[in-house]
Amino acid sequence: MTASSLPIDYQHETNYRKIPRAYLDANIPLGRGIIKWAPFATLTEQFTRLKQLEHDQYKRSCPILSDDQLSELNYMLHLKLSSNEIASFHYWHNGLMTSIRGYIVKIHTQHQTLIVRNKHHTHETVVPLHTLYAIE
Repeated sequence: MTASSLPIDYQHETNYRKIPRAYLDANIPLGRGIIKWAPFATLTEQFTRLKQLEHDQYKRSCPILSDDQLSELNYMLHLKLSSNEIASFHYWHNGLMTSIRGYIVKIHTQHQTLIVRNKHHTHETVVPLHTLYAIE
């Protein structure tokens, strides 16, 4: 029923619970239903882009080391290689600061890389020397 066909007592009533059922329209549209509660990232492209943006906010540029820092790194590198001690290697990879712990297998001067084996001797990692920024 439209507002004009309602009795005068109920024409300006805003609370439908106070209007008798006989005067109410039983044909109520369903609306959008559960769609309005869908998550923000509903498109897969949008979701992957948002995840990428979230990941990119933690990225940093490659650290630039001074000559003193480079000579200290070189000293620690040769010390850990000669003593065959386990060490922590901190390096920059794809915008993120990464760390690994292991033994130096080889310093490949021609390729400017460092090969590190984990403490269980099960996995080797190749670290470019120009990305290395600390050895502990």
